[in-house]
Amino acid sequence: MDHGELIRAAALQGFAEAAREVGLKVPAALRAAGLAPDVLTDPEGFVPYGAFARLLEACAEEAGCADFGLRLAQHQNAYLEGPLTLVMRHAQTLSQALALGAQYGYVFSPAMRASLVPVSSDPSLVDVVVNTSAGRDISVVQSTEFVVLGIVQVLRWLSDGSVRPELVLLPHRAASVGATYHHYMGCGVQFGATFVAVRLQRSDLSMPMPQHNPLLLQMAQSYIEQRYGAAMQSVVEQVRRLLRQRLALGRVQQVSVAATLAMHPKTLQRRLAAEGVRFDELADRVRRERFVELLQQPTTPSFTEMAYMLGYAEPSVLARSCQRWFGCSPRSMRQRAREGHLRKVLGGEGENTTAP
Repeated sequence: MDHGELIRAAALQGFAEAAREVGLKVPAALRAAGLAPDVLTDPEGFVPYGAFARLLEACAEEAGCADFGLRLAQHQNAYLEGPLTLVMRHAQTLSQALALGAQYGYVFSPAMRASLVPVSSDPSLVDVVVNTSAGRDISVVQSTEFVVLGIVQVLRWLSDGSVRPELVLLPHRAASVGATYHHYMGCGVQFGATFVAVRLQRSDLSMPMPQHNPLLLQMAQSYIEQRYGAAMQSVVEQVRRLLRQRLALGRVQQVSVAATLAMHPKTLQRRLAAEGVRFDELADRVRRERFVELLQQPTTPSFTEMAYMLGYAEPSVLARSCQRWFGCSPRSMRQRAREGHLRKVLGGEGENTTAP
């Protein structure tokens, strides 16, 4: 099983209660999605993200409950005390908390990847963009709404209710009435968007975290690294995660990344060289992988949006990079992706493009 397509079984916390509330039989629902009933007793384990998505869709359809994913997300409050959210809660600012969330996000699900993207039409706003690798053959309306409400709840929890999203962007059509979404999200929702995101005031990023504690932050990081294996990650993978999270904000300088990893820039340079790569090469590779991911989404962002997501100032820079990477234009690559020929263009490399 591809480790990148998993989600922690803790995501099913409260599933039994949510299913019973809408008249479903819990063991039967789990088995129909290919999950053993005992998965509910092991929150530390992983389940296939595709099976999780199918479970939520099937429950919503069978129970006639269009907001099933949102209902389940409301049962996730206890997970807010888990290691990932705790390390975020003790960060200095919301910006650092989100960076830590991206760095250690694999604790909850390697299938999910988040990044910060400035809103091109309004520089006072920023999007927390999230994408998953569930696959094109799986309906993900319910699981997407589950994930987005989870992000909204984490933002509230981290800031003791001070951070309030401006807007939630969803790529699908509304499954419920607008009042239902506003009840859960506490803000407006834009449907038919080209990506999944929670929109915030950019000034929120500098907000001090009310529970900031440097000692507890260090302890939480040490716990994650010892328990979940981050310490065993290569420096390349650690840098890759940070680059992915920071691309859109343009914070991909070697000095900045080295500081986050508590290294001198020359030390980082030597560590990367020992693994056979230069920093600029790795940054370019991450941009390339992210571009391919965006092409593979069911609803593809515009080229201007893609350029911003990759940290480019304008689409022309993306066009030059695409020509260098693949020998063709972004428009040509998007057409090939729609026709299912992307893997042929990539020469078999597409299997690695969704690495977190």
